[in-house]
Amino acid sequence: IFVARTLYLLHTVRKTRQLKDPRTTTMPSLGNTTSKPLKTLVVLGSGGHTTEMLDLIKNLNPDRYGPIVLVVANTDTTSLQRVQAYPQPLPIQNKENLVSLESKCNTSSQQQQQQQVYRIPRSREVGQSYASSVLTTLRSFFFALWLVGIQIQPDLVLVNGPGTCLPIAVSAFFFRIIGWKTGTKIVFVESFCRVKSLSLTGKLLYPIADLFAVCWEQLQEKYPRTYLVTSFIPKSKSS
Repeated sequence: IFVARTLYLLHTVRKTRQLKDPRTTTMPSLGNTTSKPLKTLVVLGSGGHTTEMLDLIKNLNPDRYGPIVLVVANTDTTSLQRVQAYPQPLPIQNKENLVSLESKCNTSSQQQQQQQVYRIPRSREVGQSYASSVLTTLRSFFFALWLVGIQIQPDLVLVNGPGTCLPIAVSAFFFRIIGWKTGTKIVFVESFCRVKSLSLTGKLLYPIADLFAVCWEQLQEKYPRTYLVTSFIPKSKSS
């Protein structure tokens, strides 16, 4: 039953992403057909991934996407500072105080209910061998199951390529397989620096993402079930 359900969902995702016109300028509604905003889980990665993600979410309408909950790796020491230092407005509550709020959320059960930042064990450290990363990835995945299925229960998972996002996205898809939080949508936006090929994370999540976006025409032509976007604003090939 589990295998049959998995194959069915993979087929459904593939069919949903069959675009009638690859030059479309209309982004799908991601299931938000009501006035209720989507609780959005955003994964931040170290380095350029965080900067690119902030460039994306600055365009999100807080009336449709919120609250925004951030997930970062437990060894990530810079992403939250990047959020605070971002020069433009972001649809994130208490953006200027995320670091202090995170520490407070660890001590007060009342504040934990409003927690905006969650830590997850990193799947693979920089320079770590792939063989040894199997155990760390499994540990991260089991933690992600609790985070996605119990603690946050997001309506939308928005990721853009860091390894930290892999267990989060897979967990969201897993709960759809077993019939728990079946409405959670997964959106993957490939990094701007990926011009000719997808990242490893992108290749792994390509079959399960409800919306898969790339920033370059070369990639969109190679992977036709993708959207060509710039900060969530699709680019027309005719332009």
